[in-house]
Formats: sequence, C-alpha cells, structure tokens
Amino acid sequence: MTAKQMMLAAPYPDDRSTSARWLKRLKAWLMGTPPPRRLPEPVEPVLETAASPSFRATADAVTQDDELPPKRMPGRFGAKNATARIIEAFDSAHPVRQRKDLHGRDDKLDTLFEAVLFSRQHAIIHGARGSGKTSLAQVFGDYADSQGAVVIYTACEATASFAELLRPYLSFIPESAVPFAEKALFAREREALSAEFGPRQVVDLVSRLSPDSQTILILDEFDRVESEAVNSQIATLMKLLSDARVPVQVLLVGIARTLDELILCHPSLRRHLTPIPIGRISREDTHRLIDRGAERAQVRFDEAARAEIASISCGSPYHVQLFCYVAAIETVRRGGEVIDLEATHRGLARAFTIWAMLNHEDADIFDALVADPAQPVDAVERIAREAAVHDSFVGDEADAAIFGAAVRADDRQATRFHFRDGAAPQFLLAKLATRERQTEAA
Repeated sequence: MTAKQMMLAAPYPDDRSTSARWLKRLKAWLMGTPPPRRLPEPVEPVLETAASPSFRATADAVTQDDELPPKRMPGRFGAKNATARIIEAFDSAHPVRQRKDLHGRDDKLDTLFEAVLFSRQHAIIHGARGSGKTSLAQVFGDYADSQGAVVIYTACEATASFAELLRPYLSFIPESAVPFAEKALFAREREALSAEFGPRQVVDLVSRLSPDSQTILILDEFDRVESEAVNSQIATLMKLLSDARVPVQVLLVGIARTLDELILCHPSLRRHLTPIPIGRISREDTHRLIDRGAERAQVRFDEAARAEIASISCGSPYHVQLFCYVAAIETVRRGGEVIDLEATHRGLARAFTIWAMLNHEDADIFDALVADPAQPVDAVERIAREAAVHDSFVGDEADAAIFGAAVRADDRQATRFHFRDGAAPQFLLAKLATRERQTEAA
C-alpha cells in the first residue's frame, strides 16, 4: 500500500464528529446532490486505525485543495457558483491549515513552538469544543514538519486500549529517524511488541531513535478516551519519555478535564508538560473572521446580521463560520446580495433543523423548552451562554432539570454541569433567537 493510499484510507479526524456528519447533509441539501451511498467497510482493519505516515503530505494535499479556485458548478441554477464560493469561504467542517486563518491564536502557536519544538516538552491543547484546538494542532504540526521533525497525527478512539492507541504511531516512525546501526534491531523490536504492550516497552523502543531527530505524536480528541487506565498510561509514557530524554514529544488535544486527569495521575508531570488553554475568540476576532469570509465569498453582512452571528456564536470559530454559511446561502438562494437579520434567522433555523436530524433527543428537549411559556427564558439563555463560552455551567439540580437529559453532571464537582453535545448551547441560542424574531413578527 502506498503512502497516498494509506492517507486516503485513514479516517479524517473530523469525520467522526456529529458536527461533520450533519454538515455534510446540509451541504448536500444546499447543492441539490443526492445523499452519499454508504460503502462497505474495508476488509483490512489497518485501514480503520492507521495514522497518516506523512504529516507534510497530508497538509500539502489539503493546502493545494484550499488554493484551488471554486469549481464552476453546471446546472440551471445561477446561484451555484456563489454557493461554491460560500462553501469554500465558510468551511466549518474542516480544520484550517494556514497560520493566517488562526484568528486570535498567534500567541498560542508561538507558545507551542517554544515548548514542543524548541524546549522539547510535552504539551496539551485544551479548551471548549469548537474553539479551534484541532486547527491549532495541525498548523503547528505542519510547521514542525517543515522544520524537519517527524509529526504523526491521528484522532483517538473512545474504546482503544493503550497499545491500540500507540501502535499506529510506532508503525509510522520512519527509518530516517533511526541510526543506521540500530535500524535492524529497531525493526525487530517493533515487530515483536506484544498485543497489549505498555509505556515502558514504548520508551525502550523509541530510545533507539537518533538523539538528533525529533518525533512529535499528536493525539487529537484525547478527551474521547473512556478508560482511566489509558489516561494513566499516557501520563506515565510522557513522564518516562522526559526522564529518559528520548527525542519524542507528545501533544495531546482535549478539554480542560483532560489536563486535570493527567496531573492527577502524575503530579510530577507538571515539570514536563506545557498547557495551552484555548478560550473563545474575542468579539474583534469574530468580526474579522466574518468579514474575511464575506470577502472571499463575495457577499456582505449588514451590521445587524453581523452582530447577531457574533452574539449567538459566543466566540466559537466553528459556529461563526457555520452560521455565516447558512445565512449567506439563504440570501443567495433568494437572489439577494446583502445578508440581513431576516436571512440570518432563516439560516439559524435551517442550521438547527439539520443539527436536529442527528441530535433528535436534545433537539426535542430544546423545542419543548422554547415553546413552553412557563420556562424562564432569561435563565435558559444565561445558562446556554455560560456553557457555550466555558463548555460547562455552574448551577444546581433545578437548573439542570430545565434541560433534562441534554445535560450531565460533572463527576468531580457537584455544582458543575455540561451539555452532552458540546456544540448544543449555540444551537439552543439560535433556537431562542428565531423564536424571539417570530414573536416580534406576530
């Protein structure tokens, strides 16, 4: 199997997320294309778990695609070309791959360079869902690759064991990272790893890498890992790698709880780990993101629409682009040129509807909540905004009861709760905004 085939076989990290799946449905609806056929699962299990053997090859492929001009879409609808531009300009389904697209993240990227690439420490990028953690990790990885580091990236599986998680990374360590005298022994030891090897075996193996090399393992979506034992083993691995001065660094991508769990497993890991907290982007950066996308899409948002999208998105780059996308599409499909508040609310309603297709339980709860005149709308909006910004909210059982099964209690802090779908708070805010608009119109 060639490297290119392996890259195509490896699942794209975002394709497993609910957001990516429903966004594909939205694009199919907008473009008028039939839903894609589900192909049979590949026979070879390696195709399900393989990490990309070359970060640079993956990055180049994405960058080249991003730089292509919008394709001319044949058909009888004159809005097709405009739709293609909008899809390209407000692509919320995939991480960005260029530093200029990391709005408000330059300081975080510089910290990653200093900590991992130059000081050779481990790091963890943590923050709320939709905040751009994966984009930051991939832009960093692309740069590290260009500086000669071996960067191996994949997304974590929820039920994977430690060995299942690490085996793809070890499989794609290139021969160029191993001294000539150690190549044969490294290959034999890698082949001889037991089915459920542990951190010590990994360190023993990678200790044969050239001290002049640098290998960076990026574990995206690490918060999906369900096993406490795996969390502990990863923490042990990072500690052992640092103690042995092995030229291998680990970059984890997760939520704030991920950092707490790692430190709980190994308090001494603090000396070897640089946390990179990712908050929401500022209102200024939100407006910049909207304006830049509008320029690329050749559309214009009026001030009311711009302010509404910024308010409901709560600084989430994912939601900013998504809500701009649906609002622009609603305008173009009706032959308009300027995206106003009415088009924005139509787009928000469409976004909620598509999201509900894959989140029907939470959507039903939100629908009933918004339709019930007895519910405290101000309290609902306050909680939704807090959760949208911080990925959780502080409250009591009465607050949690408002949202039913859509929220879960934090297992470590009794007064803290989070939505089971991390992207849900902004969709609830979108639902509230469209309800208020309908009430005003009536």
